[in-house]
Amino acid sequence: MRDRASFWKSVRISWPVLGGLWGGWLGFGGYPQLLQNADSFALVFALGFYIFFGCIGLVAGMAAGALTGGLVEWLLRRLGMGIAVAVTAATLVSALVLWQIAGLIQAKYPGLRSSAAVHPGTPVTEPHRNPCANPPPAHSREGELWNSECR
Repeated sequence: MRDRASFWKSVRISWPVLGGLWGGWLGFGGYPQLLQNADSFALVFALGFYIFFGCIGLVAGMAAGALTGGLVEWLLRRLGMGIAVAVTAATLVSALVLWQIAGLIQAKYPGLRSSAAVHPGTPVTEPHRNPCANPPPAHSREGELWNSECR
């Protein structure tokens, strides 16, 4: 009986731990994808920001994981569910909530994912527009060129 209680306690402890790891990686995860330039202080400056956001993500993830898991387990236990069902459902709901929070944060702040950002020096190309999609020009010479190319 004692082994079962310690197992469920370890599962309950995993909610804030995994939430903190998820949130910390969300805040710090873009740093390894940065272009490494040893001649610049910008990399050290960026590292400071990523550590700062990683710490915020760690605390927020721990709070979100513990709060979500604890509330769902408490609610299910009050509704008469067994401990195994309540803790399993709470773990699943906690993981899904953390996943959705991470998606919302990455959509709101895409700079945390440096792979989504455009690196300096990378040419930004406009999508190719079809000149034949426009109506024919009114000038006779340009209209003749448009007719020869687009018809």
